[in-house]
Amino acid sequence: MPKSCTRAPKTVWHISCQVGTSSQSFRFQRGAFAVMTAILLPVILALCGVAIELGMIYNRKVELQTAADIISFAAAAKLNGTVQGIAAARTAAEQAATSLQYGYSTSNVKWDDDAIRFSSRPDSETWLDAGAAATTMNASKMFFARVDTNKLDGEPGRIGTLFLRIFPSVPESTQVQSLATAGRSSINVTPLAICAMSDQPASARSTELVEYGFRRGVSYNLMKLNPGSQSTGANYLVNPLAFPGSPGSSVMERMDVVRPFVCTGTMGVPTLYGGTITVERGFPLTSLYRQLNSRFNSYTAPCLSSTSPPDSNIKQFDSATVFTWMDSAPTAQSAESRKYGGRLLTVADMPVVDIPATTTGGMYGPLWVYARPVIKDSRYVEGAQEPATGYGRFTATDWPTLYTPGAQRVKSGFSYPLTPYSTASHIDPPTGATGVANRRVLNIPLLRCPIMSGAGSVLRADVVAIGRFFMTVSATETDVYAEFAGVAHPASLSGEVELYP
Repeated sequence: MPKSCTRAPKTVWHISCQVGTSSQSFRFQRGAFAVMTAILLPVILALCGVAIELGMIYNRKVELQTAADIISFAAAAKLNGTVQGIAAARTAAEQAATSLQYGYSTSNVKWDDDAIRFSSRPDSETWLDAGAAATTMNASKMFFARVDTNKLDGEPGRIGTLFLRIFPSVPESTQVQSLATAGRSSINVTPLAICAMSDQPASARSTELVEYGFRRGVSYNLMKLNPGSQSTGANYLVNPLAFPGSPGSSVMERMDVVRPFVCTGTMGVPTLYGGTITVERGFPLTSLYRQLNSRFNSYTAPCLSSTSPPDSNIKQFDSATVFTWMDSAPTAQSAESRKYGGRLLTVADMPVVDIPATTTGGMYGPLWVYARPVIKDSRYVEGAQEPATGYGRFTATDWPTLYTPGAQRVKSGFSYPLTPYSTASHIDPPTGATGVANRRVLNIPLLRCPIMSGAGSVLRADVVAIGRFFMTVSATETDVYAEFAGVAHPASLSGEVELYP
């Protein structure tokens, strides 16, 4: 018991001593924290300022990149291979720019023509300003627009720095630059090419307009035409991914590559002008005719109605059943083939004086399903778009003289506005899919023949024009029957526009 009494005070004193020492230590540390806070607070504030300025720089970069994307896309959508297209692109760029803001929506973008350049390829090393691009020769190749925000008026990319200058060599301001390139990624042309039947863009058959040897309203078998030989038809497979003027490889054994383009009637290039294109002799129709027939709501992989819709009128204008508007029933699905002057053409293309007297009206085949013959007069201007009102029209009294001898006639009531394709009694809408008008019109490259350049099966060819051919009936393994509907102006062929890295 005495031992316990003597320990208790020692224990209490020991505890009391420790507590007293700890309290005194805390009093000294409270002063240390105050000093540390005073020292670190400016550093913390500076780092916060650095973070804010870095955020401002990042945000400005995003704002200007969005602006560059929008401006370049708006400009590229107007490029159509013409001088007018360059002017429209410049105007569209300015309108898009002045509608945009930056700096957390505190400032408007100010346009400067120096901010936009044009080229023939997205990866080109040569980019022309609007003035240099707007020449007839250059404009035909310009399908890509590039925007540099550093060239915009008012220096929208310049951001003042304050806190960042705590780091060595940081200037009073920094410049944020954004570049964007946009352009046409496709063209509405089918990768099936044939020879132009004449080198002349326009000639007159009496007074009828004939374009590159083709007559509007006349049906042709595209597989049986050749201006250089009467032994076989001259037709070609076009590499749908090879830019004009660039070397392209063979795709004859790559139907997996070609079929999607035949389905859609497009090619993965912005234009077919400005250089020779890559072709191979002998369009492989047996491998591709099913894809052509997607226009008739007949689908074979890889065609899909969502990407390759049928025509809004899929009626088969079969010569044996529906050509009730002609006095003489057609004897074939196209104007009958003839060998004349070392060429393979049709009876409708022969000079009138050389057409045999035994020719009948039916030998001219189906006529005027989609298009009508027109007069070659002052309304026709080579290279210009067809007027909205069309070219000069023949009168009903002129019709018997268009197809002689044989005098195939058009029955009363079938005047220019009453094209059977668009007449209610001849419309057959597709079922199970939404049709698109004029999908049966194939835009076909017309080549300058004979084709002399190339190595092996891969040839280089010049495109003189794009012909419009309306499919009257579904294609088969051997034949594509289509009515000539004129030459397509480059401005009408524009495909998809997209941004490029």
